[in-house]
Amino acid sequence: MTTDVKQVINTTITTDQDLVELAGLHAYLEYGKDQVFEVNEKVYRVRDSYFNEDPTGLDAMTIQNMTSGEYHIVYMGTNVHGKYGTADVVTDVKLLTAPVPAQLEGAEHYFVKMEQKYGEITSVTGNSLGGALANMVGVRHEHVRSVTLNPALLPANAVETDREYDNIVNYIGQYDILNIGVSSIGLGNQVPGARHTIYNGIPSTAGIGFNHTGYIREDGKHVSHVTVGTEGAPGYGVIKVDAHYHLVSSIWTGQPLYGGRSERIDLNVETIRLLSDGIETSVLDRLDWAQQYVNHSMEIITHESAVYDTRLNQLREIYQESVENIVEDGLLRYIRFGNGMFKQVIQGLHMVVDVIEARCESLNFLLEYPPVALLKFITKKTIDLDAVFAEIRSYLRRLEDQLDEFIAAIDDIVMRKIEDIFKAGQERFHDVVVGELASHFNYVTTNYSNMFDQVKEFGTQVDQVAVAFETIDNRLASAISNQSGVGDVGKIQQTTAVEMIESPYLLNFMALKEQCLNIAMEQFKTGSSFILLPIATSLKTTVSLIEWSGEQITSIIRTGTNIHLYGNPGNLILSTFTNYDENVKAKVNEILEPMDELNEMLRGVRTGLQKFLTNYPVVVDNLRPYIDSALFNDSGYYNIHIYNSAATSILKDMQLLFDDIVFQLSDHEAEAITVLHDVSSSVKTNMSILEEQIERAATW
Repeated sequence: MTTDVKQVINTTITTDQDLVELAGLHAYLEYGKDQVFEVNEKVYRVRDSYFNEDPTGLDAMTIQNMTSGEYHIVYMGTNVHGKYGTADVVTDVKLLTAPVPAQLEGAEHYFVKMEQKYGEITSVTGNSLGGALANMVGVRHEHVRSVTLNPALLPANAVETDREYDNIVNYIGQYDILNIGVSSIGLGNQVPGARHTIYNGIPSTAGIGFNHTGYIREDGKHVSHVTVGTEGAPGYGVIKVDAHYHLVSSIWTGQPLYGGRSERIDLNVETIRLLSDGIETSVLDRLDWAQQYVNHSMEIITHESAVYDTRLNQLREIYQESVENIVEDGLLRYIRFGNGMFKQVIQGLHMVVDVIEARCESLNFLLEYPPVALLKFITKKTIDLDAVFAEIRSYLRRLEDQLDEFIAAIDDIVMRKIEDIFKAGQERFHDVVVGELASHFNYVTTNYSNMFDQVKEFGTQVDQVAVAFETIDNRLASAISNQSGVGDVGKIQQTTAVEMIESPYLLNFMALKEQCLNIAMEQFKTGSSFILLPIATSLKTTVSLIEWSGEQITSIIRTGTNIHLYGNPGNLILSTFTNYDENVKAKVNEILEPMDELNEMLRGVRTGLQKFLTNYPVVVDNLRPYIDSALFNDSGYYNIHIYNSAATSILKDMQLLFDDIVFQLSDHEAEAITVLHDVSSSVKTNMSILEEQIERAATW
């Protein structure tokens, strides 16, 4: 059965798209009585304004379509800033309980009052709590149509679960947090009537508000889009988020394409021209927006690739700074450079050892040449420390060599292993996240361009078929009148075969970055620890050996001088009648003073190395957010997700539209219509393939 399109199309009546916009946008603008406004080029006048008057919190307006004459009631949703905003909140809570709240009863009373005043109300509409108010009316009055956007549920006793409620239609945004919650707790049956998902909004916490209302209002004014990124930055742009923009309707009838295909129409010159016009306006316009979203994604990816060196060097600097700050006293400061603090400390150790050795020689001179008067009372005996000092110097040289090895290892990590982070264990890309995205979007942009051209070609073919049909009609009429032949008809553009190229990339969707981050973190932590920690352990061991040698010097000096001074019977005379022992003790103290300094320096180095050994793994773990951002700028990566979610939504809408187009063009004997059917079917298939590819960049 076919439908005469002339009897169906009526551009003056209020459509579901109009009602959705009224519910999500105009309901909250609180128009005054007799105020005139437009919705999708239709003029409406407010016949009754009922805002901030009802203690139950009920807010509504009755409007008239000035062309068709239809009356509609628009209920406002929760308005916490209104005069009775608290009552709205109370009503929201009471929707979960059995009794019907007073505001819902008030909504019906208002409806009855308006019908008594203006005659039949064609439809009621509302968003959120306003949707519940509209549905309450729809449940109790089957003659009125209720069209809602993201409605709140009704109390359980207000809905008969076995009734269809054919007069109620609810459009649910894919990201509406209210209805996601309602469904998750099993209360979806308390939203009566049909429920259809529309693909508006963005998957972001920033969009929770307008994802629910379906529209953005700023300072009481409508804003049709959400801004993505920063002006002047790569990928800066806008995404259209108006709910009615994503409510798909038949090109021919204007009826929403949800819950089954539209009624079959008669294909003639007029209906084919409608298809041609629809391709030009509805389809190509939306596909152009989706292409902009994809292009913005490419801008972000291209920019991220261009700043690879910057990202790499910034991560190098952050790593180096983190390593330098492991030890608070600055031992590792400027570790990669020749005048680093650790190098200076070792130079200082050499200098202190030189001082100690010189003072030991001075002590030995005193011990070897005591005063003549005391020669018969003491034993001439020097302290031999040559072997110990040789050992210390050997350890210091070893410490220097180990430090050079440590510095070289850190330098290798900074210059090579930091670079390996961006590979995340693979060799196909030097910058894996950017490379994978860029490679995938090369396929996407090529496929999208081909699909877009295919749709344009299809539109051209449809227009040419309409012209051909009109020409045939005219020539056929002329041929009948003049008893002549029909003649040739202009050629139809040849169909270009278009096939989507499969992308082997982004098969793990946007989880790619997190997966690469996990791999990179594990490899970097394991690899750098394997190199640095053994060297640091060796450094610490060498420092401990130097400390032990220093203790030997102290012990030998104390023991040797005690035996020299007090190891014979003349010690009483020595201590009583001379100051020789005081001179010796003074020399010993001169040695012990730099020895204490040496020990303190060594203890500081050893403690610092132990802190490095203990804290290095923690420091690497703390680098995770920096590595995450280095792999791909966080906001840019998220914006790619947002853009491709929006592009995917448009492709879902267009497939729904083309499903109806394919249906309307099917099973026709005319060869030209068959060609159009085949092309439209190919377009729908290609859109489906492209949607899957784009959705990879929209899914975590």
